[in-house]
This record gives sequence, C-alpha cells and structure tokens, in this order.
Amino acid sequence: MSYARHETIRATAGLVAVGRIWLARTFHPAATYQVSRGFNATTATPLPGAQNCEDGANKTGRWKSSLEAANKRPQSLPPDFDATTMVGKILSNTVLSRQHLTPEIALHLITPQCDIYHRPVGAGETDTNAFPFPMDPFWGFYWPGGQALTRFILDTESLFRGKSVLDVGCGCGASSIAAKMVGACSVTANDIDQVALQATLLNAKVNGIVDNADELDVRSDNLIGNGASATRYDIVLIGDLFYDTEIAAVLHPWIQRLARAGKKIYIGDPGRHGITDTGVLNNMILHARYELPDNVCLENNGFSHANVWQYQLSTEEKD
Repeated sequence: MSYARHETIRATAGLVAVGRIWLARTFHPAATYQVSRGFNATTATPLPGAQNCEDGANKTGRWKSSLEAANKRPQSLPPDFDATTMVGKILSNTVLSRQHLTPEIALHLITPQCDIYHRPVGAGETDTNAFPFPMDPFWGFYWPGGQALTRFILDTESLFRGKSVLDVGCGCGASSIAAKMVGACSVTANDIDQVALQATLLNAKVNGIVDNADELDVRSDNLIGNGASATRYDIVLIGDLFYDTEIAAVLHPWIQRLARAGKKIYIGDPGRHGITDTGVLNNMILHARYELPDNVCLENNGFSHANVWQYQLSTEEKD
C-alpha cells in the first residue's frame, strides 16, 4: 500500500450546518468560494454534484492507527535533528495547496504531485536513507476532521476572538493558523512530531503569521493527560485524533478533566471508531456538519462529511 489515494480532483458542492444556519458552499480548488445563506435545516437538500464518494473505502487502505504511530515517535529531539535541513526537506517534498475545505489558508501538503505520496507506508522504517523523514509524515495530510474544525473556526470567529487556544496534535497547523487569523489572543500548536511543528511554522509564515511566541507558540511535549499544562488555555482543539478506541480511552478522561476545569473543547471528526464506538458521543454537542470536497473524500476511505463537536460534561459529571 502506498501513500497514494486517488488522483482525481474535482470541484464539489455541499450544504454546511453552522449552528442553526445552513450555508450552501461551492468548493473549488481555487482560493475563492461562494456562500449563500438562508436555507432551512429541515428542507435543505444537497446541491447538484454532492453525492457521496463511490466505493472510496474499497479503493484505499487506512494509515496505521495514530496511537501505534505515536508510540514509535521520539519524545524529544533526536541528536541529529537539524531544523534548517528539515525545513528544506518539507519544502522539497510538498506543494503549496488550497485544494481543501479552507482555501483561504495555503498549506504545504503532500499531494499526488509529490513523489513521496506514492511511496509505501512505513518506508522510513525500512529504508531511512531513501525516506526524507524520521517517521511517516502525518503532518503532510490535511485530515478531514482537521479541515472541518478549521472551517468552523473561520466561520465562527467570535467564539475564538480574544481567547487562548491549544491545538493538540496540530499536524500541518491549519487550526492554529485559523485561530490566529480570527483574533485569538494566543495560540499554542502542540505535536510530539518535531517535523510537524516545523511544517506548522512554515505554513504560518505563508499565511502572514510570524513565528514567535506572541503570534504562535509551538510545543513538542505530550500534553495529553497533562491537565496542569492544558488548563491555562480557554479553548482546546482536537482535530481528527479519535482514530480508534484505544486512543479514545486516553483522550476521553483527559478532556473530561479539562471540561471540569471550565475549558471549551472542540473536536473535528469524520466518524472514526474512537467517536462512534465509544461513549464519547454521549457528551458531544454537534455544532457543524461539513460536506467534504471530492478529492478529500476519495483520499480518506470514502468519508463524505466531517463534524465539529463540543465536548460537555453530563449533569451527573458536573455534580
């Protein structure tokens, strides 16, 4: 199995629910998009060309679970890690893309145009000389849950303006960038993959955000489970981290503690097992449902939508 998913990239259109307002959004690979308001949620129907992806799950296999990958990642900088060299490798193995749900944000991503996209998954474990990164570059893909969460931030900027924000498992940094774009007072992008943090800083620069702690802070320590470090933030963002039930078992008690401390927790997810097969949904409030562009759908096992949830404690848990 290679990184390649599907090379067909087409425009698509869909209905997006934000709060109680439906937005009809036409997505294009270009940076511009159209929005029209006023659809009633009870009568709205999909726009032409918004069908679900056909047999997407049968065309491609999944990546390894995030928990398995995280267990293999170094928790500190390797002695030979050179940020300047790594930035060069990121630039030479990605393209600047707007072909996603948030075209106002340009991102260095691994796409079908990139040679690395077509290499076998896990190539870095078997041939470290031929593979440019020390581990699989999850940061190079804009996962559907992260896309939905970032879209939600841009569409509901008043929720984030003036707030301190922690983006856990930031990957390419899109949600962190969006939070700064809408006026968050401070943003911390957190990922235990050092290359992801370099990619985040690169993407921040492309979008006019300076790489200093006043604009965007980056942290590589594992904050999941560390309540003391996370409770200084007003908002915690979790984009597409609920890959399976194992990682959900780690995330759930952590976000429970954050919720008890009064933190707002927003989660982007396309319907992965860590959300659907656990009790997490009992504490979720649906804020938005986004239809994914065709290219994103085809690259992600046929997921056609992604949701944005807010985690809240039940009445019993609050007592």
